[in-house]
Amino acid sequence: MTTVNILGRLRIATEQVRKVQSSLAKDGPPDQVEILGKVGKELDGILYNLVDILSDDTRQSEINITSNDGQISKWLEQTFSSKPQRSTTAASRFESIKAVIQASSFVNALQRQVRQNAKERLSAVLDLPVDIYKLNLWSFNMMEYDEPFVFSILLIFDAHDIISRYHIDIETLKNFCRALTDGYQKYQTPYHNDFHGADVLQTTHCLLIKSSLMNVFTQIEIAALLFSAAIHDYEHPGLNNGYLVKTKNDLALIYNDFSVLENHHASSMFKLLRDKRCNIWSNMDTNEYRTFRSLVISLVLATDMANHASLIERMSTYFYFKETNSTTPSADSKTLLQTLLHAADISNATKPWSVYIQSAERIMEEFFIQGDLEKINYEDRKPTFDRESTDIVQLQIGFITHIVHPTFDVLSKVLQIDSLDYAQKESKATTNLSNYTLPWQYDLQLNLETWKQISRNGDLKKMIAKRKPLKLNYDYLQEYVEKAKTVLRKRSQHDLLLNCALSS
Repeated sequence: MTTVNILGRLRIATEQVRKVQSSLAKDGPPDQVEILGKVGKELDGILYNLVDILSDDTRQSEINITSNDGQISKWLEQTFSSKPQRSTTAASRFESIKAVIQASSFVNALQRQVRQNAKERLSAVLDLPVDIYKLNLWSFNMMEYDEPFVFSILLIFDAHDIISRYHIDIETLKNFCRALTDGYQKYQTPYHNDFHGADVLQTTHCLLIKSSLMNVFTQIEIAALLFSAAIHDYEHPGLNNGYLVKTKNDLALIYNDFSVLENHHASSMFKLLRDKRCNIWSNMDTNEYRTFRSLVISLVLATDMANHASLIERMSTYFYFKETNSTTPSADSKTLLQTLLHAADISNATKPWSVYIQSAERIMEEFFIQGDLEKINYEDRKPTFDRESTDIVQLQIGFITHIVHPTFDVLSKVLQIDSLDYAQKESKATTNLSNYTLPWQYDLQLNLETWKQISRNGDLKKMIAKRKPLKLNYDYLQEYVEKAKTVLRKRSQHDLLLNCALSS
């Protein structure tokens, strides 16, 4: 294809872009998404051909000319070298490529505008109880809504262009959401149910959009991460791996005591996808699906809490070398993906108290149900968590201090650095780390300080409204939330005064 033909195609495509822009300015009909997609592909094809021509025109000669005779040298170059003669059209070709790149960027911007309008309509068209803007909030409470998977998967997958990219049929996606819900509700567990699965999906989505990680990961990695978040506890029985192994449960025997639940979650999900009515990935390329499946399995297996220490150690090492500018291979994307999913899985204590305390109550009840079973099935009859004697306050303090806080601490540092790296590449500007605020920082401090206040001054009997099933006294606990807020406010004022004194 000649440069003239290519530029002709470029003019036609540009004219189509102008028509779409004019149409959008008037009423923005929904069909423009498809039109823009076709125009974008046309421009991509033009760009490909121009780059191909340019690469031919600038390819280095493979012949080393040593003749002193200029005429012979010229003849040798023209006859036996792949390097053609330079012409005055090279600069114009560069300008043509520049024009295509600019046009492609323009089309992408228009596509984003139309998709945003489509996202605004999606919740109304499908009669969903929330829109994507609510799911963008770190404080969103999934437990306030019925059938959380139906709206969370539809909106979040659409927000990340997963539905359009992989040509997912909406009815198939709805079937999948219902089947996923059924699997999560199979054992009627207090905590590891569809609310938890949808919450981890929404939290993972927030971690992506509130950092620059969408610019770091590939599309297939984002799709695998969000899918893994949704399915990571599919058919969870509400009992941990230790119990299943110790009681010689069938699942423990099937998976040889190794990450029993996590293996089951992944395996059962891919069995579900064999059903054409639920297979949302049926249009994915075979090689891409192989990569996708491998990544999903590794992500779900990484949610085994036994992997917590090694995962945090790997991310801490990565941060150390990045901070000290030492020469070291960058963290592989899989480790960062695993860390994001693990963080989302244990993120309850990083949410506002009103959301967190409901989750804490549910997970404690699930622990106590297992404890009740352990009294029956363990030979020593010593439960891990005894409903009558476990100190809930110290359990929460220990979990936040030793598990949640270290996870989000290293994640905060890595996200800050990676976001800075990307920002510097894009804008050539340096961002002040001290001004970088992450959404979980305050609530994590507040929740921990609340439990500490209860531990120092609270009446544990008043804290528990009912032991079986566990019900906490929310009104009584709220008094200590307010006390914790006062402590944090005074601490913040003290730190501010100290910083002013040191800087003066």
